[in-house]
Amino acid sequence: MKLRRPVYYKDFHCISSECRDTCCAGWEIEVDEEAAERYERVEGAFGERLRSMIGEDEEEKYFILQPGKRCPLLRKDNLCELICRLGEESLCDICREHPRFYQWFGDYTEAGLGLCCEEAGRLLFSLREPLAFEVLEDGGESQEDDPLSAPLLAARERAFCLLQNRTVSLDTRIYRLLLFAEAVQGCLDQEDGAAIEKLAECWKAPEKIRVQETGENREEGLQALLEEYRKLESLDGTWPEMIGKLQSRLPELLAKRKEFLQEYRERLSEYEQLMVYFIYRYFMEALFDGNLLSPVRFSVSGLLVVRLLDIERWIEKGSFTFDDRIQTAKLFSKEIEYCPENMAALSEICLEEPCFLQLENYLDIG
Repeated sequence: MKLRRPVYYKDFHCISSECRDTCCAGWEIEVDEEAAERYERVEGAFGERLRSMIGEDEEEKYFILQPGKRCPLLRKDNLCELICRLGEESLCDICREHPRFYQWFGDYTEAGLGLCCEEAGRLLFSLREPLAFEVLEDGGESQEDDPLSAPLLAARERAFCLLQNRTVSLDTRIYRLLLFAEAVQGCLDQEDGAAIEKLAECWKAPEKIRVQETGENREEGLQALLEEYRKLESLDGTWPEMIGKLQSRLPELLAKRKEFLQEYRERLSEYEQLMVYFIYRYFMEALFDGNLLSPVRFSVSGLLVVRLLDIERWIEKGSFTFDDRIQTAKLFSKEIEYCPENMAALSEICLEEPCFLQLENYLDIG
């Protein structure tokens, strides 16, 4: 079994109370069976209190959240009482692994770090060189390989190359990615792995692909796209208001976009890293449902929304710092990526709503 992960993965560690946010509030925390059994054996008054904090329904056990949706074990200083008393080995699976994510297919386990965590964001966006991945021997048991696994991996490698080609603008790279995804989807519909591999090889020279000028119905389309994002569920109820603000200021944001990108030009690689993160995390989901267009369109739409959030913050503050970069990406990740209902809704929306079918029109090409 092989383990693939970003090169910065090994450098991650939780910064604990130094973090300005906490991953121990805002969402339900499931308690796995093995952890629940350990907690049953904890003695004394703390053991009794620990067990009283755990709720149960037909499907799972979970920690009963306190006001502010805080984990009952989260102290006022944002340290975990469980770790302080019993050590990190006492954590349940979800707390021990967060913000790590995993994907399993064939001979591979893929691991990454979700951008809902500001330290994960710092590691990703600190990179100035193209994001690379390392493959290690994991020693685990391999699963039966899907015949489309290798072709889709080859296609994803080509997607990485398209996004990391710094001889052209990022929006041109994204435009090419959208065209490439459409072509791969056609082969995927026929379950033709050989054709996917051939496409990946043919797209070694994307400059031969004719790039058309974009921008038609840009404001109207972006308004519709933002409306779809505004209607999604919100962790704390603030998301619809934030997206509504983008909608109301959209003409101003679009008018300021080129000025922002010019001022931000030395850090445009941060958007490249965001796109590569999205593609790494979601592209291979097509192996399980045959749908490549949704993860690619989600990735592009996510970048567009984050970029508008960035421009608004830049206008409001008069600057856009590295910390701002981490915070807006984290906001999007927490509200969207870490809400299963939102990701399920977007998977369908990306195939059905006209505003998601013309994403190339929202890019600066030509």
